[in-house]
Amino acid sequence: MVELLNRDIRKNRPEADTAKATVQDVKEVIPVVLERGDQYFRELWTSLTDSDRSLLRRIIHGETPTQQDKGVIRKLTRKEILTQEGNAFQVPLVQKYIEQLLEEE
Repeated sequence: MVELLNRDIRKNRPEADTAKATVQDVKEVIPVVLERGDQYFRELWTSLTDSDRSLLRRIIHGETPTQQDKGVIRKLTRKEILTQEGNAFQVPLVQKYIEQLLEEE
């Protein structure tokens, strides 16, 4: 986002304080962030256990975590992947990466 805004300022606006990111700007930069951060996201995914990955797959497919998932949820919450409720990702980019990964499987 910073690169995008800096480019916009240099190109279109002499006053830096008038530059603002839009929702469209964020949508456009997501593929770039995922590509540049591929090593980080890949390492994150491979560092997870099979049960961690299984739960994340199920959440992405819209399933609700069960009582048996509580330990995995606690672990993924500490890793700042899931919210404490265990039904949502703390960082949408992590979710987006995993969604793309699952589409490729």
